[in-house]
Amino acid sequence: MGRRNIRVRDTNRIPELLRNLEPKGKMKVGVLDGDRQMIAAVHEFGCRIAVTERMRNYLAAKGLYLKKDTQFINIPERSFLRAGWDENEAEIVQKVEELVNRAIENGDSINDIMNAVGLLAKGRLQTYARDLRSPANHPFTTEEKGSSNPLVDTGEMIGSMDYEVES
Repeated sequence: MGRRNIRVRDTNRIPELLRNLEPKGKMKVGVLDGDRQMIAAVHEFGCRIAVTERMRNYLAAKGLYLKKDTQFINIPERSFLRAGWDENEAEIVQKVEELVNRAIENGDSINDIMNAVGLLAKGRLQTYARDLRSPANHPFTTEEKGSSNPLVDTGEMIGSMDYEVES
């Protein structure tokens, strides 16, 4: 059998693919708006609020009478960012792997991947926050809000959750 010389010509696209997938920044997901960050932090980590005379009078006017020896109001931790991420991390990581593979095949950029992952993470964290039921609101809070959902009042905090890709 004779020998044949076969010559394959192709453009090496690996360096271009690596450049497209090179990290060019970072992504934040959560409550990014400054005004709502404080409220989100109170829910995420809990808070102990010192009772002032003004607060005591305000609550009494609303129908909640604190005991004389009550010095603090405790808002329990209702982690929705950390716990929401933990619950959804496997799905988000799987999506990253799918998108990276697709990027290698199609030449998608890292920004395309980060935007897709940001949208997914934002949606999963919002759903987790809406579905969170424990610890429950104090009965007074439930009556004031008209809802027993601990993290939903006006919907502004959860609605303000977003993602941001920084270059």
